[in-house]
Amino acid sequence: MDLFIINRYNGENVDEDIIDRETKHLQRLKQKIEERKKSHETQKVLDVITLKQDEEKVLNIENQVHVEESVTVDLKEDANYDLPDAKKSEKRKRDTNEKGAEFKVLGLNDFEKKSKVQRVLPHWLSHPYSVSKNLQNLNCKVEDQTWLHSILKTTLLNEGVTHLFPVQEQVIPFILNEHKLPYPLWPHDICVSAPTGSGKTLTFVLPIIQVLMNQLGHYIRALIVLPVQELAVQVFKVCKKYCTNTGLRTALLTGSTPLQQEQQQLMKYTESLGWISEVDIIVCTAGRLVEHLQNTDGFSLKHLKFLVIDEADRIMDNIQNDWLYHMDRHIRHENELTSNKVPHLNWNSISDQKSLPHKLLFSATLTPDPELLEQWGLFQPKLFSVAPISDFDGGSLIKKYTTPDELIENYVVCNAEEKPLMLFHLLVEKKWDKVLCFTNSAQSVHRLAVLLNEWGKDQCLKVAELSSALDRASREKVLEKFKQSEVNVIISTDALARGIDIPDCNYVVSYDPPRNIKTYVHRVGRTGRAGRIGRAVTILNHNQLNMFKEQIQSSGKSEINQLEVSEESYSHLLQSYESAIQETKQIIHTEINNKVKKSIELKRGMKKKSRKRKHNE
Repeated sequence: MDLFIINRYNGENVDEDIIDRETKHLQRLKQKIEERKKSHETQKVLDVITLKQDEEKVLNIENQVHVEESVTVDLKEDANYDLPDAKKSEKRKRDTNEKGAEFKVLGLNDFEKKSKVQRVLPHWLSHPYSVSKNLQNLNCKVEDQTWLHSILKTTLLNEGVTHLFPVQEQVIPFILNEHKLPYPLWPHDICVSAPTGSGKTLTFVLPIIQVLMNQLGHYIRALIVLPVQELAVQVFKVCKKYCTNTGLRTALLTGSTPLQQEQQQLMKYTESLGWISEVDIIVCTAGRLVEHLQNTDGFSLKHLKFLVIDEADRIMDNIQNDWLYHMDRHIRHENELTSNKVPHLNWNSISDQKSLPHKLLFSATLTPDPELLEQWGLFQPKLFSVAPISDFDGGSLIKKYTTPDELIENYVVCNAEEKPLMLFHLLVEKKWDKVLCFTNSAQSVHRLAVLLNEWGKDQCLKVAELSSALDRASREKVLEKFKQSEVNVIISTDALARGIDIPDCNYVVSYDPPRNIKTYVHRVGRTGRAGRIGRAVTILNHNQLNMFKEQIQSSGKSEINQLEVSEESYSHLLQSYESAIQETKQIIHTEINNKVKKSIELKRGMKKKSRKRKHNE
């Protein structure tokens, strides 16, 4: 504290006093330095001593630190002794704040959970039009609907449709009213999320026909895009059936027929009008549409009024050739060619704007993600949903998919080597008929079909296989045999799980568990359709049970009950199973040998042809 002493003027002898004080201060500093040297030397000596002495040294140092801290505390208490209690508390707070400013305290605020952002859905997604999924108590009679055209009423009654399903009752009048609006007002685009077998196909076919039948012309005015050929064929048959006596013409565009043949059916050239369309409604796959946009002369979508995307989520996941981009670019380019006017901000320019096609999206597993739906470019969309399509729990999006009320869902747990025994027990001993069985690969489809045919010869079990390895004609033959009860069981991949209506399918068995919840919903949706009772069973291994339950819970569905099957009920099938396995191996081995022989013969034939060509040259 000597450094902070203020030297005041005390009269004469001031310089002598200052010199004495400085000398005393220097002597004190020298003494302290010598003491430190001595303590440093003693520490060097102590470093050579044993471990116990090191421990004692550490204890001495800690005691010394403790003494110093106690001294500082005593000094602070002495300084604060004369202060009142309120000022003492304030000073203690100030001291703690200063310590916190110097040293960062860990473990207090760093590990607190941050508040999660509350996501907000667009209004049209969070407030959908609710649709009932009860298909047993139908109140909407076809004869009583005044908004439905008489021609369509007679066709429906001839097909045995006396009542409309709930989704048809709500969506069809909405679409018809949207097209009654005055010209400058565009119709709202529509998204429909409804279970499989709830009548979504007629929901878009009937209003399209009723709107277009009053405006006949040589233009393509409705385009229905589907993900696979089988589903396109099914929708085309429905459109063609209900277009009778209306003057409308439909066309099917898939990869099953040659492109030139489809071009001749579509477009026709006349001297007076140029290129004109021979059809009004086109049912196509996405990839085939791009081929016609790029290669067909006169193919125009300038007058398109309806664009329907069925199974929209699958088309969204597997966009073929970026068809939506090509179609929008085609329509925009044709509109620019026809309108050569300079745009002005007045009523005439606004009213002369051509409206975009009315987009209708349908799916049983429609995504609730606004970012994914944004790519469709929907205009003021409206959502019709059987159940709340989405919810937010803990900041994560939960998709809610629904299945028909008439569908009974179960699962069975067994070992991997017992799965064929379990399936054979359900098919033969439980006498399940009209069964659709799903696997995850085409090879397992073929092996399982061969095994069941060999195993069930004596029980009159007739099994057919259906996969992407077969062409379209053979697939249709298999489905026709299934309808006529010539085949009891169809073993299929997930190519048949989307949208295809298989009449009188009583049971669905997932021999291999589905890869995701969407696949599960579409698999089990092949039964329990249009108000009929159906049953779906998933065969699981023990290590697949937890993952399957997580899939079900992630979709917002209720828990599925387990079907209890004891090992004694199928253990007696083991001997016949082993003999059937041996026969199956021989059949598959001979098939492989035959394929190898055919490939060798083809190669030899190609070599002979090349030799002949070289010899002739």
